[in-house]
Amino acid sequence: MLLRNAMDLLDEGVLISDEEYTITYVNPAYVKMFQLEEERIVGEKLNHLYPDLAPEKKLLSKSIQEKRDIGFEGMDFHWQGRDMVLHFYTKRFTHEGESFVLIRIFDMTEQSKREKELIHMIEEMTANIVTIAKGYALLPLQPILREEQRDILLARVPVLCQEQNVSRLAIQFSGITSIDEEWAVLLKNLMMSLRLLGIEVVLAGMRPQVVMQFVQNHIQLDGVRTFMNVQQATKYFLETGLKPRFE
Repeated sequence: MLLRNAMDLLDEGVLISDEEYTITYVNPAYVKMFQLEEERIVGEKLNHLYPDLAPEKKLLSKSIQEKRDIGFEGMDFHWQGRDMVLHFYTKRFTHEGESFVLIRIFDMTEQSKREKELIHMIEEMTANIVTIAKGYALLPLQPILREEQRDILLARVPVLCQEQNVSRLAIQFSGITSIDEEWAVLLKNLMMSLRLLGIEVVLAGMRPQVVMQFVQNHIQLDGVRTFMNVQQATKYFLETGLKPRFE
């Protein structure tokens, strides 16, 4: 009774089933999570409660059949019009000679939503292509604070340039206060990808201390035009290319 009272107080959902898939216990958090009624769950067969559950999501059944504990994090779960993200953990145990499986369920939907929003914000800040004129665009570089920003730059910038029909791109360095060898490799790889797509790339707005770091680290960017600021780069684009249409 003490254990049951303790499980009733847990924030995560708890369900216990015997090996015949009959539900013997659910805690209030589980009832609330799935918007069910306890009296209509206990004693019910698990497959009756979730008749349309995909095989790969039947973790409790798998735990019983394979006689092992199972964990699954980040499962997409659609239930009664709600799209949820759940963590599942099963634990097999024996009580009075009978085998049971306890499953703990953590609702990570809101946390997952916040993480996606954060990733989207980082993507927008890291790879933000600003149109100057038709065919001409600006990429304001941001400091690399997270490792995934490197992958975002390399993966998203070429795609965005293609989607926006960018043929000439100015990479703005004014937001960068220092560089290292990894930065140099990242920049070279990015520029190589863009050049292979037929996009002309120039650099603009380097700070004096960043220029010194380029020299000190023997970083060479052969054949790359550089400009003091974005205005100079824009003037170069407008004077040396086809007459653009501002939209």
